[in-house]
Amino acid sequence: MFQQYASSEDFDGASPRKPSELLDQQVAQRDPFIEHYFKRIDPQLAASFSEEQCAAIKEMFGARGVAKHAVELRRSVPIGWRRYYLVLLMGRERRTFDRLFSEGATTRPFLLLGYAITATLWMIPAVAVALALQALL
Repeated sequence: MFQQYASSEDFDGASPRKPSELLDQQVAQRDPFIEHYFKRIDPQLAASFSEEQCAAIKEMFGARGVAKHAVELRRSVPIGWRRYYLVLLMGRERRTFDRLFSEGATTRPFLLLGYAITATLWMIPAVAVALALQALL
């Protein structure tokens, strides 16, 4: 489906470059998004991608980049003879309510529960202050 055509420099025997040198040269020309994903594949294969192919890959993934979270905890946990991973990510929600509802990431009852928990957490210090003032007076 994707074909790469050989150029004249592919056939001349003068100092062929190593795949790692090709990768270093191409990575220097690419953006951090492509560099991040190309770290995981064979350097010789990564060197064979054209700029058009890299642009298509970036478009396919939505160019979302590597996200930074306020809390990012990634651990590997041994349980029995196997290992499992635990990931906890927390940060500010940037999606709109419409998108959250359409993706099923939240529902109205869950949203109301969140508001109730937040209101309760805000009221605890106020009630504590009111009880302390009542005890003093």
